[in-house]
Amino acid sequence: MSPIGSLRTFFPLALLVSILFAGAAGCSSAGDGSIAVQLVYPAPPGAAAAARASVRAPSYATDLSDRIRIRVLGPHFAPIGKWFLRSDGRGEIGGIPPGTRITVEVDEYDNTAIPSDNAVLGAPLLGRGWCNGITLSPGEVKTVPIAMYKKGTIVTICGAPASGGSGTPGDDNAAGGILAVEAHLGNPTAVKAGPDDSIYVSSSAYKKVKRIDRYGYLYDVAGDGTHGILTPGAPAASSPIGAVQDIDTDPAGNLYLFNDWNQIVRVDNGVVNKLVYDNGVENSTARFNLAVVYGDLLFFVNYIDWLVYQMDNTGKSDFVVGSAQPDTTEPFDRLNYGLRAPSSITYALMSDSLIFADTDNNRIMRISLANGYIYYYAGYPGGSSFVDNIDASAMSILKPRVVDYNPLTGGIFFVDGGNTKVYCVDAAGKVHHLAGNGTATFSGDTGPATAAGLNDPRAIAVDSRGNAYIADYGNHAIRMIVGGALP
Repeated sequence: MSPIGSLRTFFPLALLVSILFAGAAGCSSAGDGSIAVQLVYPAPPGAAAAARASVRAPSYATDLSDRIRIRVLGPHFAPIGKWFLRSDGRGEIGGIPPGTRITVEVDEYDNTAIPSDNAVLGAPLLGRGWCNGITLSPGEVKTVPIAMYKKGTIVTICGAPASGGSGTPGDDNAAGGILAVEAHLGNPTAVKAGPDDSIYVSSSAYKKVKRIDRYGYLYDVAGDGTHGILTPGAPAASSPIGAVQDIDTDPAGNLYLFNDWNQIVRVDNGVVNKLVYDNGVENSTARFNLAVVYGDLLFFVNYIDWLVYQMDNTGKSDFVVGSAQPDTTEPFDRLNYGLRAPSSITYALMSDSLIFADTDNNRIMRISLANGYIYYYAGYPGGSSFVDNIDASAMSILKPRVVDYNPLTGGIFFVDGGNTKVYCVDAAGKVHHLAGNGTATFSGDTGPATAAGLNDPRAIAVDSRGNAYIADYGNHAIRMIVGGALP
């Protein structure tokens, strides 16, 4: 979960309203505490505040009939939550066992929302806020300020503050866990959400894979900073896995790490399980990328080899094969397709398809696993420039190099390499601008994601709540778009 709860984010925001919500969940004991929530809504900057515009989130409309869900989470108790109307006024959530690393999350919806424990029906997300790293003493009543962000706002959830227009690389010892928002990264090439909403990230410059847990803490989970011989059964965090270019998970939550030695390493419960694939030839620029379907059935690409490979229990085979005289009409036979420099691949569960970036053909293609044929997905030859809501197949794309799946909608994210922007394709095949202003810089935190500067985005992931995470490689940071994967 995103750990923006630090004072560097809170203090620049204008305080418009302070509300304390009432309610308790579960059985309480004499030593339990309570948390009251103070919501902070930033105001649009005026002329006098122009110099601080970059650190002010856009305001959004609120109403007394808005429905607000507040949840308190900690590693030592089950989530405690309750729905409120804004008009309910003052109160607090009690029955919270004392301890550390407590997180508070707040979501806001309009009055059409249908309250439910783990889902929201019938209303779009209006805004969201959170605070990590809370300590609660026995019997304490603590007031927590929650900075609220409009849906579509971009925030940095891991990586040092930008300096001089770019992020600052570094490697902090996270063996025991540190707040992710206060930690450093080095060239994150991959980001992936696990089944428990942990966010895995490859800090490739330091040859480590890290995990941000649900409470906003960062841990080292794989790689010791070197590359060497791997031993099955050894702890992954002390194994010489090398720089990881891509991360994927299977349905059970096991990690698959594709390193720049052209090796795919499976990690189960923090332990090296095996080398799924071992080529053993280093190439840090090949853009190794994989898509796990289930168990050890996976597919992978790199743009140097103009093939899509399949790995299963029988070994490696060529799944998509080029030809000197390839098919020229859709659908294309996967064994006679003219692909050029495939650089990214993902598995789309809802359509049981593989989506891959056919980079030098300036298009994104879909392989149906049901019939084995290849179809245009985005970037049809002779297409038009992007306008919002354009059909993906009608859009012109330049050097697409990232594709990732949105499991909430069945859509796809992609990066158009020609303009440093991230786009999303919805379930109807329409394209929308998600993030990036076209300049390779660091800018725009706590503002609209579409106006933010990104520097070589390498991967996108989605958690179960609809937040979208971008591996901002050149800025050494993970940027989160609040509700960015939701319709």
